[in-house]
Amino acid sequence: MSEFWNNAEEVTKAIIGMFDKTFEDPVIRAKGEGIKNLVVFNYHDPDVKIWVDSRGEEMKYGAGDPPGEADVQMSLSSDDAHRTWSNKFNVMLGITRKKIVVTGNATKILKLIPLQRRFAVAYNEVLREMGKESIIL
Repeated sequence: MSEFWNNAEEVTKAIIGMFDKTFEDPVIRAKGEGIKNLVVFNYHDPDVKIWVDSRGEEMKYGAGDPPGEADVQMSLSSDDAHRTWSNKFNVMLGITRKKIVVTGNATKILKLIPLQRRFAVAYNEVLREMGKESIIL
């Protein structure tokens, strides 16, 4: 049972909404497009699959099955995803403690960790818009 989420739809709405806001910033969008990978986030409790595809000229993202085979997959609980996007959970520590399981070469996406604070600002905005202020960390 999730500490923060009632269902998969809430998780999806929060994370996709965060991407909508964050990728409006041309600096972040350019860094994301520079990864040139299909990254899939596999969350559990509740189960959600979110993908970001920067292999083409234009970055795309969505929920559900990705448009191809993932270059990198990150698997973690939806609660730890919430902590991560809130900038309250250290990704590198999560990987070493096996709370985040990475498949594929994550070197390029780990270069985005310095942008985590900017993702957190957008993420908290979306949580407020959703009426989920009570889970903001």
